[in-house]
Amino acid sequence: MATLTQLYARIILDTNRDDLNAGGELEQAKIDAVADAIETWADELFWFNRTTGVVTTVPNIATAAIPAGMRSATIISYHAAALRKVPVENLERSFDPANIVKGQPTEWAAYLDELSFYPTPDAAYALVVYGTADLGVPATSNAWTVEGYRLILATAKKILCRGSLRDPDGLALARDEEQEALDKLRRETRRRAGAPRSIELPVNPPAFNIVTG
Repeated sequence: MATLTQLYARIILDTNRDDLNAGGELEQAKIDAVADAIETWADELFWFNRTTGVVTTVPNIATAAIPAGMRSATIISYHAAALRKVPVENLERSFDPANIVKGQPTEWAAYLDELSFYPTPDAAYALVVYGTADLGVPATSNAWTVEGYRLILATAKKILCRGSLRDPDGLALARDEEQEALDKLRRETRRRAGAPRSIELPVNPPAFNIVTG
């Protein structure tokens, strides 16, 4: 299992730059490059950064916070039936006191860290939310330094070569490595996905394990 420290060490090895070491002039650039690399791919749904959560609506309230630990929602279901995702502006009617419709939500939209529903819930509905986990930069290791290791390594080197290191040859190599790593992760994600989640949704899905899938 690769760690953040091992990822840093591999960046130094591949770039052959001692000034990226701890205490070196470019140590912070290395740290920032890894953080930026993770942020670059944080919104893409891979098999290892999927997560699920449950949101229980409050009667007469049309919004709810996204589940803790989730970066973005992709599917919301109620009793295995998916709600329809719509642009957030389509739900403006939910906030018009003169035109409030209440009932079991059938549509949803996302805005920042909130989920909006239509109709406005008239009861407490336990909605299952599927989405992308907010993994962030690990203290020691997480899925980005394990399953996503090659992608983050290549992207971090690309960022460094394009910026602090000013290395066009290294940049070209890193871009090739990044594309290869990304293609591989996307193929593996498609292989593991099987039928789209929107086709058949479990009523009470287990929490997604980012290590075993």
